[in-house]
Amino acid sequence: MGFDAFLGNAKTVMTLRRKLLEGRFPHALIFSGPEGIGKHTCAVMVAKALNCLRAQPGDFCDECSSCRKINSDAHADVRTISVEDDATQVKIAQIRDALKILNLQPLEGRNKVFILDPADSLNAEAANALLKGLEEPPENTFFILITVNVYELLLTVRSRCQIYNFVPLTLAEMRQHGITDELLLRCSRGSIGRAQSLDMGRLKNERQMVLNLLQTAIGADENKFQELLGLSAELGRAKHDFENRMEILAVLIADTLYIKEGIPEKLVNIDLEGTLEKLAERATVDQLIRMAEFLRLIESSLKSNVNRQMLTDVLVLTGSNIMHGLS
Repeated sequence: MGFDAFLGNAKTVMTLRRKLLEGRFPHALIFSGPEGIGKHTCAVMVAKALNCLRAQPGDFCDECSSCRKINSDAHADVRTISVEDDATQVKIAQIRDALKILNLQPLEGRNKVFILDPADSLNAEAANALLKGLEEPPENTFFILITVNVYELLLTVRSRCQIYNFVPLTLAEMRQHGITDELLLRCSRGSIGRAQSLDMGRLKNERQMVLNLLQTAIGADENKFQELLGLSAELGRAKHDFENRMEILAVLIADTLYIKEGIPEKLVNIDLEGTLEKLAERATVDQLIRMAEFLRLIESSLKSNVNRQMLTDVLVLTGSNIMHGLS
């Protein structure tokens, strides 16, 4: 057991191992990429490699007392800082607590490792407090910040860290994890975490509702106006499911474009290929791209206090003929 057991992002892991082997490992790193692709797992592996009692430099044994303690979150020198149960952000008190031991020698290992996950949940005060630790960390102290989007972090934080971008796993890499259901594999979009938690029954129910909207919206004329607004209201009604529904719609649009471009092997929704082929016959590339672009606008607006209903109303009209005089 060691880094060889880590699947995916081979170049990134190879770079990290080389820096460990050469003894020039950066004291502050950012692991950025989608959820569920192994960023936290890799950070824990790095912590083990920095403190392993048996393995050669650049690797870990996963069997010594140090590795076992890190696996069970019981190592005195390896600390994960996350959002507390009663909060929505990492608090300044949590960062200050970590900084108190910054200049102390490790208690039982060779190095102190702080894993901040998710680092984009640092509030402004916490992020500014963290800068003190990132500016001149002791030689035997390392920070690993884990985030979905590195640009959610303050520029002053990013500039003090080396950034490593993690990408979704390939289908072949996902299969090596023992996932054999092809639809589940594709719907997971390269995320092992998503594959393990995905409720396919619920996904299919949500997908059908979103597909109905897409089928109605594409090429709709004034006679479909009220029906479109009704479907839009249903789409935007559930606050907690809204982002998930937007993701499903984005994937359906991408799949339809793949069919129009003659590359059906890239489909996620392989069980809907026949339905999407019919949709592709009616849809123009311009209509699909307009909807995809508006979805990006919705995604960037979700962190603000926006009117979801208004956004979905514009979205469904974007793919129709009503606003563009195409009928």
